[in-house]
Amino acid sequence: MIKKTFFIKGMHCASCVYVNEQALKKIAGVKEAVVNLATGKATIIVEKEIDFDKIKKAVEGVGYQVIFEEEKKEDLEELIKKEKEKELKQLKTKSFISLFFAFLIVWATFPFLEKTAPIFFKNYYFQLIIASIVQFWVGGDFYKSAFSSLKHRQANMDTLVVLGTTVAYFYSLFLVLLPNFFNKKDLMPYFDVSVVIIALVFLGRYLEAKAKSKTSEAIKKLMGLQAKEAILIVKN
Repeated sequence: MIKKTFFIKGMHCASCVYVNEQALKKIAGVKEAVVNLATGKATIIVEKEIDFDKIKKAVEGVGYQVIFEEEKKEDLEELIKKEKEKELKQLKTKSFISLFFAFLIVWATFPFLEKTAPIFFKNYYFQLIIASIVQFWVGGDFYKSAFSSLKHRQANMDTLVVLGTTVAYFYSLFLVLLPNFFNKKDLMPYFDVSVVIIALVFLGRYLEAKAKSKTSEAIKKLMGLQAKEAILIVKN
């Protein structure tokens, strides 16, 4: 039996772990597959050497990315560290941009606060533009993950986010572009709903990723405290 360990990029919940484990177990020759959410590591046990492309195809087929130390010619721990730092920067950028846009829309729509908001912020076309940026640029990762999961008749947290925010966004879009389509004139768009949900989910992911990176470093330091030598006393 051969044991192989690699890194899976893009996991955020227990459903992600389950989806990847099931995908890996379906590969011919794989006897066992274990995925760790905290570290992002996946370990498979195979009967004989397996082609990396088969593993890549299985993981990418469910919406995630796989990284091997053999291909990058670097230590796996270093690769994971670099990928997590890169992911942290992306999450930080997207979460703060989405939070800023969410603040602008909430300021212009929330009762009492809207009285102090500039008139330009209350313009529905302005809200449509910034909501579209958040929905499809910031939230693009949600759509990729959700569509990949649905292909395999599965659902994850991203599927829920996509369903909720897409309904709110497109309802608001039709309300702005086709106001005469609806009989009632007192209806208002809900751009704030989709933008705030995406912003808060991304903020949560950023804080989670930051906490995980600190936890991983702490675990490494604790492992470094392990005794490297042992003394065995044998009685004659």
